[in-house]
Amino acid sequence: MQEYQPWNDSWREQLVYIMVPFGAEVPVEVPSDFAYPIFLGAFEHKLGGDDFWKTVAGAMIYVIGHQPDHEGTQAYVRWINRYDQDIVKELVIDATEQIAQDHLETAVWVLQAAVLLDPQVAEAHLNLGVSYCQLGLSLLKDERKTEAESCLNKAAQYLENAVELDPESKLACYNLDIVYEKMGRRKADSKERGLWQKEDMYRSIREEVKERPQRL
Repeated sequence: MQEYQPWNDSWREQLVYIMVPFGAEVPVEVPSDFAYPIFLGAFEHKLGGDDFWKTVAGAMIYVIGHQPDHEGTQAYVRWINRYDQDIVKELVIDATEQIAQDHLETAVWVLQAAVLLDPQVAEAHLNLGVSYCQLGLSLLKDERKTEAESCLNKAAQYLENAVELDPESKLACYNLDIVYEKMGRRKADSKERGLWQKEDMYRSIREEVKERPQRL
């Protein structure tokens, strides 16, 4: 099954790739033939200094978020993590705000970048799983079953990651149960994977959060 993404290839049109002149001051050392992505608007405005490098970092995040298997992803991840060690926290906060406003497309690419930059952040996996779940439910309502199935599969993947990283996350367990139900998977599946150890714990999770929204 081809994975569904909530955008088309037009995002690529926002970018250009440039090389920095030899000997120019750079915040992170890279090979001399390294091509930096930058937003077309920023390039046209001829930004310089810190503003330029912040834009480069944002463009790298934009690329890896939209296309995690991009040929430059590994290099971009190394560059971004050396340039700004707090970037993942900022991305998670930004994505949480996007989810609250139902801007799920933006939340997805921001969080896909976040999990690439630091795969150990449970909140990023949780919010990404929730975003894909909401997309999947919306696609089901529109009877776009193939795309919905793709989204729910990805939702399950990221929510399972969230539970593995933070077994005490009741929101992750609750949302994973919703995804399993929509996918027609048995509730026992989750226990077989060790996500819930006791049936009474499962019931308490359902009881405690059933009145809460399904997302942060």
